Amino acid sequence: MAKIIVLAGDFPQGDAEYLRGTITLKTPHKPLMGKSFLVSEFKDLTVENTDSNKNIKSAIGLGMVGAMFLGPVGAVAGYLLAGHNTEVTFLATLKDGQTLLAATDNETYQDIATRFNRRNQPDRHHKTGH
Repeated sequence: MAKIIVLAGDFPQGDAEYLRGTITLKTPHKPLMGKSFLVSEFKDLTVENTDSNKNIKSAIGLGMVGAMFLGPVGAVAGYLLAGHNTEVTFLATLKDGQTLLAATDNETYQDIATRFNRRNQPDRHHKTGH
């Protein structure tokens, strides 16, 4: 399950979870049973912003370990090995007109976008008249 943060739109700000095409909004009143909807309910999906940031705790930790074993070169190598996180802010418009502005990691957004695009491709089973 991946984490999504609801920023604005027609849904309350807060945490949500994403699993296999379903977004479940966590509500303060019922944290275990929030509102759920499928990516297939999206009419439109656009990226509003992407922000790449290095996991600082991981970078410092790996840099220190590298320095202990390999000196200054190891410190640099450890820092460079630390993971990069790309946060994607996206705007989804549902078929009923409601909007959702949310942020998640790049991998989760790519899964959402793939499912949205697969669902919204023209039907390839129809013949083109040839």
